[in-house]
Formats: sequence, C-alpha cells, structure tokens
Amino acid sequence: MRKPSSSPSIRGSWKWRRFATGASAAGEGDNVSTSKKPLSPSSATLDRPKPNPYVDSIRHHKSSSGPVPDVRSLGKLINWYSRLGHPGWGFGALGLVLKLGYTPNVICLNSLMTALCKELSINDAAILFHKMKDGLGVAPDVISYNILLKGLCSTGNVKIALNLHEQVAGGKSDFVKDFELDVVCYNIVIHGLCKDGVMDGAKALVSEMRRKGIAPDVITYNSVIDGLIAEGQWGEAKVMFCDMLELGVAPSVVTFNVLINGLAKMRKGKEAKELISLMVQRGVKPDAHTYGSLMDCLYREGNVKELEEVFYSMERKGLKANVISYSIMIKGYCKCGLVDEARELYRGMIRNGVRPNIITINALLEGLLLKGMVSDATELKGEITVHKLTPNVATYTILVNGLCKNGYIEEAVELFHKISESNLKPSIEIYNSLMDGLCKARRSEKALKLFDRLFRVGLVPSVVTYNILVDGLCKNGDIQKAVELFRTIGDNNLKPDIKTYSCLIDGLCKAGRLDQALELFVRMSSEGVAPNVVAYTILIDGLCKAGKICEAYWFFVEMEISGVLPNVCTFGVLIHGFCQINDTQKVVQLLQVMADRGMKLNDAIGYMVIAQLWKDENYNEYLDLLPTFLPRVVKSADH
Repeated sequence: MRKPSSSPSIRGSWKWRRFATGASAAGEGDNVSTSKKPLSPSSATLDRPKPNPYVDSIRHHKSSSGPVPDVRSLGKLINWYSRLGHPGWGFGALGLVLKLGYTPNVICLNSLMTALCKELSINDAAILFHKMKDGLGVAPDVISYNILLKGLCSTGNVKIALNLHEQVAGGKSDFVKDFELDVVCYNIVIHGLCKDGVMDGAKALVSEMRRKGIAPDVITYNSVIDGLIAEGQWGEAKVMFCDMLELGVAPSVVTFNVLINGLAKMRKGKEAKELISLMVQRGVKPDAHTYGSLMDCLYREGNVKELEEVFYSMERKGLKANVISYSIMIKGYCKCGLVDEARELYRGMIRNGVRPNIITINALLEGLLLKGMVSDATELKGEITVHKLTPNVATYTILVNGLCKNGYIEEAVELFHKISESNLKPSIEIYNSLMDGLCKARRSEKALKLFDRLFRVGLVPSVVTYNILVDGLCKNGDIQKAVELFRTIGDNNLKPDIKTYSCLIDGLCKAGRLDQALELFVRMSSEGVAPNVVAYTILIDGLCKAGKICEAYWFFVEMEISGVLPNVCTFGVLIHGFCQINDTQKVVQLLQVMADRGMKLNDAIGYMVIAQLWKDENYNEYLDLLPTFLPRVVKSADH
C-alpha cells in the first residue's frame, strides 16, 4: 500500500499496529449482505456495515491530536476481520483506509472477497472485484479472479463463471491486461462444469488449455474423470485416464479412488483390484477410501468372504478402518445373516474409538430385524441418542418394515404416527411397508385408509404400492376392491407391471372368475407386459383347478414357444392336473422332460406320482418308463 504524504511517527505507528492486532482478535458481528441466491448484479448492493467500536476508536483518535494508524496496521485489521468471517467490519476498516488517503493493496481486497464468498455473498464479492480497478485504483490479480470464479461456482453460478472466463480468455474483458490465466483458473471452471454434468463444456476447456499452452494437471484430470463417471460415461473416463498417463501426468490417490469408486458402483470387483495393483506399481499408496470403495464393490457383488479379507487386511497394512469401512462390513455380515459377527464388529468399532453414523446403525438394525431380533433392535435404536445421531427416513423405514415383518403391527402403527408428528415426512417406502403389514394381518380396510392418506400428504403412490394392495385385497377375499383399485393405476400416470397382473390373475383364479383372469392375461401381453414363469404358472394352476386341463397344457406349450422356461412349480401344477384326470401317460412324459432338463423332483410331486401310479393298472409298464430319479422313490414306497 502507498503511504499518504504525511506519515505518522514510528512510535505512534507501532502502538496502532499493536492495537489493531488486539482489536482483530476481539471483533464480532457485521451486517454485510449474505444472499445465497444466484448472482444478479443489477440488484446487488453492499450493505452499510454496523458501527465498529474499534474502527470508531481509530476515527476518534484521528480527529484528536493522537497518533494516526499506519497502513500496515489497517491492512492487518482488514485481513484479520476477513479471516474471522466479519467482512462488514473489514469494509469499515477499508473505509478508514480510504479516508486517511491510503490506497489499499490487492491482498487486503482479496481477503475481503474471500470472506464474502465464504458467506455466500457472491453479489457483493462480484461488485468488489469490478470496483477494484476503477473505484479503488487497484488492479485485480489472478488470485482475485480465482476467488471470484470459485465463489460463483460454489453458489451454483457456473454459467456466469464460464461467461466471465470466456470474456477474459477471449480478450474481451478490461482485466485481460492485469493478469494471465493459469491452470488454477481453468481448474475452477472445469470442476464447476463437471459437478453440473456439463461434460462437453469441461472437455472443451481442457482442449482450450492445451491450445493456449497451459498443461492440464492432475486436478484437471481428476475433475473430468469424476464428472464422466458420474454421468455414466465410463469409456470416456478410461480414455481420459490413459491420456493423462501418456502425457506424463502422474495420477494421485484421488484419481485412483475416483476410478475405483466408479467400478464399485458398476460391480466390477476384478477391474477394481487390477486398478489397485496398478496403483501400487506406480508408487501410489492406497488409503482407507481406496479400500472403502473396493469393499463397497465386493458388497454389491455379494462377495462377503473377500470383503472380510479386505477389511482385516487394512490393519495389517497400517490403515485404520473408518466409519465407512465398518459400515460396509456390517452391512455385508447382515446381508449373509451373520448378525452375531455384525454385532461384534459394531462393538469393536466403538472400542477402537470409531463413532458410528446413522448408516452403521441402520445396517445393523435391518440385520437384527431380518433375524426376528426385535428386542435387540429396540435396544440398538436407543443408541442413536447415545451417539448423538439423528434418525433419518431410512431408519424409520427399516423399523416400520421390520416390525411389520415380525408381526408387531400395532408397534409399527404407533411408530408411524410418531414419525408423522415429527419434522420428518414419511416416505412412500414407509407407507408401503405399513400397508403390506396391515394387509398380511388381514386389515386391508385400514391399509386402504392409509392409501387415501398418502395423497393428502402430497405423496405419489408407486407401482409397488398398488402391487401390495392388489395382492393384499385378493388374499383377504376382497377381489372386487382389488379389481377397482387396479383400474385406477393409470390415474396416477403409472402402468401395472408383471407383478400387478400376476397378483390380480391369481386372485381372480382363486375366486373362480377364470374368464376374467384369461381376459386379463391376454390384455397384459397387448399392453406390452410379457408374461413370466410366475404368471404362466398361476394361470395354468387356475385352469387345472377348474378342470380345464387341455387349456392348461396349451398355455404350457405356449410358454415354451415364447421362450419362457417352466420351473418345478409349473411342472408340479400341470402334473397334478393330469393326475386329476388319471392321464398317467402324460404324467410320465412330463417327468421325462423334467429329467432331461436336470430338474430335481420335490417330495410333493414324487408322492403325487406314486399315488397316481398305484391307481393305474399298467403300473409295471410305466415303472420301466420312469426317469432314473423316480424308481427309487417308488420302490422305497412299495416297502
């Protein structure tokens, strides 16, 4: 900063520097605008700061015969206020700098801009940047420019940041002579574009950098690779990674972690492990995040044994497992039903000083409830408060679903009402879980009331919601209500899926409304929903029970022609149908088909066949024709 024409005494300056240092440490409060809205320069104004007792004290001394503060003291005061998050007081000190005839330097103004950006007062930061040169006589430097770019991107104003960059890079800005763009300038905008998913724009800036002779660095590549993976462009991410290797840009642990995390989401454990090997070969040491991503991948693949090996190998490699690693391992154990191992790991986690988060608790809660350990789950729920955690919607979804699955319907209803009374809004998944529980408890009327309520609270039902209710109503004998509900699915811009059709066809068959079931089956195909093995088996079973065995066999042939392979249940219901009409020859033919396809005969079908053979006068003839898996059963039954 330049000094005024008459500088204060050295002794007086020292006192003021000391006073300024103390003042900056004790400052508090300001009244600067902290708008979090996107940038709107036309409406942006710098608010007048609150009176600052320290600056007022300086002004008082200036007006008296006392010593005048020097520019270094005031500069320190501005910097300290900015670092402490009080830009309003910083502007007060800046006003005094100007009143005393000093010219502020770019460092002080950059500090103020940084403080404004941290407060998300991006309008004010932009005004300060543009007034630096014309209003204050201080040319902004590349740091000033980068502060503004970062502030714009962090507040969702990436388009404005890109526009500013294009003006400066294209030589259309007044600031073009004040500084030269560097790799940091590009990295800020590229990172913002990648976070917004504007990958074409990000790649265009990388190309622009190269044309201007600015070499992209590892941060550039990390941003672009991360953005490409987030957008599902894995092939392009690999190309970008190979590109950085060819250009001699050494990938960092962050680069590898981004790639491994992407592979984890695609369940490509083999490739993830190969990448870790490459990482080690290049001298980059994997960290806890690396192994956390690999563990997540193994968990998604269902490879719990290898997941366990990776988890316990971290300690041998000198890496301390973090809450993410513990949570994944606990989820893995619970997924395999190893709840005791999960609980022991949870206790070990706490002993090792790793504080669980709500994801950890949720994983263990779900595991306990799946095992029917409701009292243990209730006890664990109490630890949420102990660890000062806040239950989320997922927590309540797990609890409501678990209570319903274990028959604690009243407790689930009570918990649901508590959620509704809290600040949390129950999700459609919570409604679905409770409606499913109510239907299975033969309380379909209450489930329908809950269905009506979800519309009132602004939720939209999913196809799963309809499937639960249609299935529940059919199983509770309310077939007409199920049909009526089915007809309303389209009102919510939804289409019934294969499960919806299968549930209703099953209900119609069991209610003796076979013609409607057949009509619905035909309609399903015309609506573009291909019947699966479950749908065919339901219809074949319904036809067999109605004594329409020939029609049932026709659908059996049709499903094979359509490429839908019958399963053991399909064969079972059809064999039962032929047994009803004493067609032993057809029964034996179906058994031979089963044997040719390597299907295992279950006890129900086996004893059904035995009963049929005993009734047939050609018992010994058919015995010779039976597949190899059946004579042993028949002979053992003879004894």
